[in-house]
Amino acid sequence: MAKKEAPKDEIERMIGKRTEHMKGLYIIGAIMAWAATAFGVWVGFTYYAWAYPFSSGMYALSVLTVIIVFGFIFIWKVAMEKPAIP
Repeated sequence: MAKKEAPKDEIERMIGKRTEHMKGLYIIGAIMAWAATAFGVWVGFTYYAWAYPFSSGMYALSVLTVIIVFGFIFIWKVAMEKPAIP
């Protein structure tokens, strides 16, 4: 007896939201991560100016921005790839 395949919509409803439909969440998450990083650098400039020079803060912001961008690209790539079995 052949096993009956469930329609794609039914499987999607059982599992939950597909990752392809969450683009806005990924974008907002990356923006919020960068905003939190920038706020941390600002706090360092403002409250810990004696221990957190400007050049060090800019370097930290630059490096962490690159890390956030690479992380976003990886998440976007994985989330948007098509399944191996249609």
